[in-house]
Amino acid sequence: MNNIEKIEDIKFNIKNFEGPLDLLLYLISKNKKDIFEISLSELTDEYVSYLNEMDENNIEIASEFIVMASTLLDIKARKLLPQLENEEEEEQISEEELLRKISQYKIYKEASEKINEMYKLNFGSFTKAFEKIKFKKKVEYTGDKFTKQEIFNIYSNILFRNQSKINKNAKEIEKIAVYEKYTVQDKVKQIVGYLNDNGSMVFNNVFNNTCDNVEIVTAFLGVLELGKMKQVDIEQEYLFSDINVTRKNEAKIDIDVSTLNY
Repeated sequence: MNNIEKIEDIKFNIKNFEGPLDLLLYLISKNKKDIFEISLSELTDEYVSYLNEMDENNIEIASEFIVMASTLLDIKARKLLPQLENEEEEEQISEEELLRKISQYKIYKEASEKINEMYKLNFGSFTKAFEKIKFKKKVEYTGDKFTKQEIFNIYSNILFRNQSKINKNAKEIEKIAVYEKYTVQDKVKQIVGYLNDNGSMVFNNVFNNTCDNVEIVTAFLGVLELGKMKQVDIEQEYLFSDINVTRKNEAKIDIDVSTLNY
């Protein structure tokens, strides 16, 4: 009758355990006994019954629980069977060693629960409320003293300099950006054709006053692009002098203008 009552109790206490030692400690605590006073034979029966209940309820049993069950049964069998004097002992865990491991596990578990409780309470720490730090607003100017008229003149000069930096033709440039009459790709193609035929060119002569400003600027960007691609040499002796463009290699220039990022 007692075994039946124990098995019924187990049915209502199936839960997750961290490992076999956790299950053994639970069974010992359920019986309200000291670890070193528990009957290992009784503990083994309850442990195996618990695993059987788990199996009947289709609860997956980890291999470590099965290993502990075999260890318990082995210890129980060794206590029941007589031991021969000349029999060589294998390295097997003893009853005392197993109970000592359960005792150590209990200490670790209780410490873990205590630390977890402390963690929930922020380890007893307290935070200080936000404190506003007040600074005295005191500014002292140690430089030269200026009159109101001098300050006004300095400020006016700054405004004048900033105004002079503004490009007066900004609106015209914006129109050029919106309406592209010429493309860099087209001008590169034109310049490459001229250089392949003549070997060199004076930029000012090819793109002269007969061309509008937009075409000249676009063509000049094309020359710079060819220079960046190391296809031509660009020379100018002094400011506003002729710009000489020479084909870098004797072989004709052969590039794919569609790859230009314009």
